[in-house]
Amino acid sequence: MNFFMYSKCGEGAGLMKKLQDEGNDCSISILEKDYSNIYDGILKKSDFPDEDAIMIFDSSGMGTRADSLRAGGYKVFGASKFHDKLENDRKFGLNFMESNGILIPETCDFTNFSEGIKFVKENKKKRYVFKPSGKNLPCKLTYSSSDTEDLLLYMNYVEKNFGKDVEEFILQEFIEGAIISTEYWVGKKGFVLPVNHTIEVKKLMNDDLGPSTGCAGNIVWKGDDDSEITSLLNSIEDELVKEGYIGPIDINCIVNEEGIYGLEWTPRFGLDAMPTFLQLLNQDVGKLISDSFNDIEDMEILDYFAGGVRITIPPYPIESPERIEKNLQKISPNVGIPIRGFEYCQDNCYFYEIMKDNDLIVHSSGTGVIACVSDLGMTPESCFDFPYDILEECKVPDKQYRTDLDEILPRMYKEVKGVLENVYS
Repeated sequence: MNFFMYSKCGEGAGLMKKLQDEGNDCSISILEKDYSNIYDGILKKSDFPDEDAIMIFDSSGMGTRADSLRAGGYKVFGASKFHDKLENDRKFGLNFMESNGILIPETCDFTNFSEGIKFVKENKKKRYVFKPSGKNLPCKLTYSSSDTEDLLLYMNYVEKNFGKDVEEFILQEFIEGAIISTEYWVGKKGFVLPVNHTIEVKKLMNDDLGPSTGCAGNIVWKGDDDSEITSLLNSIEDELVKEGYIGPIDINCIVNEEGIYGLEWTPRFGLDAMPTFLQLLNQDVGKLISDSFNDIEDMEILDYFAGGVRITIPPYPIESPERIEKNLQKISPNVGIPIRGFEYCQDNCYFYEIMKDNDLIVHSSGTGVIACVSDLGMTPESCFDFPYDILEECKVPDKQYRTDLDEILPRMYKEVKGVLENVYS
């Protein structure tokens, strides 16, 4: 089979490498020039797909291109304008939840800071989460405040330093509970079962200290398609089919004794959820993607736990909009840093910012994201045994990763299971 990927910054290159290893013809177009050397010497680079290629998109923001290709007769996996709006227009995404019977926390949207600050002052008894939207915004700007004064000071900071880039923001009431993500893959005829669940931590450092990142570590496991939490997505199946979307869609929820509350949509590959999920997939991912355009109803997922750990190097977790990217290598040069010690465990490593320099794997351009290292286990604790062995032995200068995931993520898993069993059993 022939696969072609459009990628902004190359995050999906590891998936294309897996498809290539399965014997498929694969090529990738990385649109951001500062990331264009990712997977040099490993994957074929091309600006245009072949006529028979299945088109894969690895991130949101490219829905217009995806819809155009779909209208032109291409098989398109993982993107559409509708799904861009689900993720990037927070108000639209939350309204879509409510219209399909999904509870959401009390949420107010704003386009200027003065109105938002006034609202916070008038509602001092409540605790809010600040979630901004806009191009080139660091993900770390989302902030769960501890009290009113904390939030007001933080909003003043964001307005002063990022105000021109914040197009809008929401203030969402903080709800105590356990957080879980639930993902379906959508095929031509509807959902491809079974569902899978993810719990992740975003803070860079142990004990949830430091800045927020895309993902520092996660657990993924096979879900129960008849459970209360997975039934949340059943109401949207027909609309997704109507939109013609084929690919994964995830809802992030918080659960407590009062209910299940939707927080946000991820209608694309989750990172690092997708690399960890691939450990559970008991079939060729290329065939699964191809079959999604036919009458497929089921996929083969192992009944284990999969645990993933992200390994990085400085200057990560810096996020590098265009104004910073040009000076990134002066701040913390990392292009060409050797990446060694993974040769015996390739199936456990989903690499991000790498390329080949002669026969050596080295870091390419980028902020310092090396890989998600993952494995299977019978328990939430044991699935981290082999990843930590790999990470301890690998030879990567200035490597950094959390060492407490085998403690904190199993604890979070038990909390989620406890709430669901006590309230909904």
